[in-house]
Amino acid sequence: DNSSELAKKNLANIWKWSANTEEKEALLAVGTKLKVISVHNFGYKWEIEVELVEDEEEQHQNTSLT
Repeated sequence: DNSSELAKKNLANIWKWSANTEEKEALLAVGTKLKVISVHNFGYKWEIEVELVEDEEEQHQNTSLT
């Protein structure tokens, strides 16, 4: 939710079709960059919180255009 709109273009939200309704699942395009925010092991499962990040090249192009 904290990711920029530019970074979100590589994300397909599939939460409502997930078999695990408590999980927030998404499909990511090849080459999508993520920043790991936290990692937790609950014994029977891992929880990894990530944030989408913009590609440096795209970010530079957008800065140059403004």
